[in-house]
Amino acid sequence: MGTPRGKFLVWNNILKTGLLPILDLLSFKEVMKWYNFYDGSQWWDRDRLLDYQLIEIRNTVREARDKFPLFRKLYKGINPERDIREIKDLEKLPILEKDMILATYPGGCTNKSTRSIREYSTSGSTGTPMKVLVDSATMSRARALMLLRATYSGWKIGIPLLQTGMSLSRGIVKGLKDKLLRTRYVSAFNLNDEALDSMLAMIEEERLEYLMGYPGSIFCLAERARTVGFNRKMVGIVTWGDNLYRHYRSSIEGQFGCRVTDTYGIGEGVQIAAQCGESNGGYHIFMPHVALEVVDDRGSLVIEEEMGNLLLTRLGAGVMPLIRYRVGDIGRKSAILECPCGRGLEILSSVDGRDTDIVVTPNGNRLIVHFFTGIFEYYDTIKVFRVVQEKEGEIVVEIVPAEGFDNSVWNRLKSEILAKGDRDLRIELKVVENITPEKSNKRRFVVSRLR
Repeated sequence: MGTPRGKFLVWNNILKTGLLPILDLLSFKEVMKWYNFYDGSQWWDRDRLLDYQLIEIRNTVREARDKFPLFRKLYKGINPERDIREIKDLEKLPILEKDMILATYPGGCTNKSTRSIREYSTSGSTGTPMKVLVDSATMSRARALMLLRATYSGWKIGIPLLQTGMSLSRGIVKGLKDKLLRTRYVSAFNLNDEALDSMLAMIEEERLEYLMGYPGSIFCLAERARTVGFNRKMVGIVTWGDNLYRHYRSSIEGQFGCRVTDTYGIGEGVQIAAQCGESNGGYHIFMPHVALEVVDDRGSLVIEEEMGNLLLTRLGAGVMPLIRYRVGDIGRKSAILECPCGRGLEILSSVDGRDTDIVVTPNGNRLIVHFFTGIFEYYDTIKVFRVVQEKEGEIVVEIVPAEGFDNSVWNRLKSEILAKGDRDLRIELKVVENITPEKSNKRRFVVSRLR
């Protein structure tokens, strides 16, 4: 693993102790405060981490019960100090299903705050659109872990990097952070040959050593690099969002000559886990931020290494608690108690069921899952969607309509896909009553049958 140059270590110190805390102060955030805490607490021993988790779980449950109508009903008769004496006692609480949130949002499952609040739209891995409220304190914790997860690749704050992302419209605060963190931000959706060649040129000319973003976009970049004979090696690569397929990892690592650090989070604004270089592919769970359970279909904990449904409890109620929230993914917890890396964090052996694919357009653009979810999440008249590609240059968009869906909505949606993706793409609409999930209980937003 590479070592940052001395000048970057100096810049790292200036950022961590001066500029970024000042930026937090100006933007009413606490990112660096939480970064420092998470950076230190990941090295606590397992017992200390579990003790901290237990206290935070009790506080979160108590606040949810006392301040939110939905949880007041769910937790009637629950006394956190009496009933939650260890982590596994979370089983005494009901599972929070997405339908419960949809049925009570916003009045029953959210609360006011003196802090700034943002509403996020998430299409969700199960395919049902949902609104999520996040306050600045909760988002500060998530953003702190976004920084921490990247360090698992060997990156240090301030080392230049190339990142693929959803929107090039960064705003003042994000734009300033990009400059301070020396981040070159490019679209994860414009993946035609010209755009990919521009990324490779940027890596070469600026001698960038770190690459971060959606696996689908980085896979396309690796394939293009192989085609044009690009041979510059990277020091570290970090992926998030999409499923990192085995052939993605093989191609990326083979082409760029370094390990891919995959991370796991959800669109509801929670960072869950990240791989280290010594966990044999496992993901360290960010225990000071979340408690993660693996349960069977009845909601009972399964033994280590057994596959089950993932339930997430975010520590800290915020303005919208997530307690025993059914994520929609399946996975396995590791039986390993001590990782060679020295972190005391629990390990998730695998995350399964996040199925994405890539649509190839007539003009050579490559549309990954977040291209489509980034469009569909703003259409309230669509319950569920799936994009299927069986022929080159063509896609079928399957839609389960909600009230208000009509030809004008479809024409607007189709025009947006064409404008942002490829105007020569042929698109067929198929209105259906239901789209059946996969056996993993996950919906595949994009299904390519060209391979």
